[in-house]
Amino acid sequence: MKAHLPWLVMLIGISLLTTNSCSREMDKKPRPEYKRNPNPVQAHRLRMRIQDAPGPLKVVVSATQHDVVTPECLPAPNDNPGGHLSPIPTNDIPFELELVSDTEYTGVFYTDGMIDEDYHGHGVCRWELIQVQVQLKATGAEGETPFVASLSRDEISPGRSKTIYFWKGAYPGDPASSINDLPNFGQTDRSRMAAWVKDEDVFSVTLQDDGGAP
Repeated sequence: MKAHLPWLVMLIGISLLTTNSCSREMDKKPRPEYKRNPNPVQAHRLRMRIQDAPGPLKVVVSATQHDVVTPECLPAPNDNPGGHLSPIPTNDIPFELELVSDTEYTGVFYTDGMIDEDYHGHGVCRWELIQVQVQLKATGAEGETPFVASLSRDEISPGRSKTIYFWKGAYPGDPASSINDLPNFGQTDRSRMAAWVKDEDVFSVTLQDDGGAP
């Protein structure tokens, strides 16, 4: 029995090499490219107002996030190497925010930014806008706090707005954090901020959906 053990080990090794080689070949199989809509029509104008900022704030990110909401259109586990479920595809589409006053920006985004299509042969993948997000930094430098404000798809409606409150002490960088670029998502309910945070220690960012845009 011992005399045959090296051959058994060799056969197992060959089998593993073959399996890994097949997996690599399957991984090399080209994935379809998800397509942005070149002619979107469902336009919304976003208005952003900044109040009582502790200093200059620069827009470093302004984008919409779109996800596939029909997972049944994705490759099944038996179509993937190792039988893994396919991750939900997501895609961010940047849009421009224009400074219209010292404290106000506006920009146009689209809810139909992606093309619904049968990308995998399992039926049409339907995309939906998940959120519109803006990130602000003091200057945009590494190590500064990104102050994040967003509207979810349920909050995107003409005339609707949301105000997010932030602690000024995190500007330009949070001294209590050892992590560079740690996002600060603020609070939508001012009363939920720590009791020691006074009104003069707070600034706010308001996002408003001004409805359709030309």
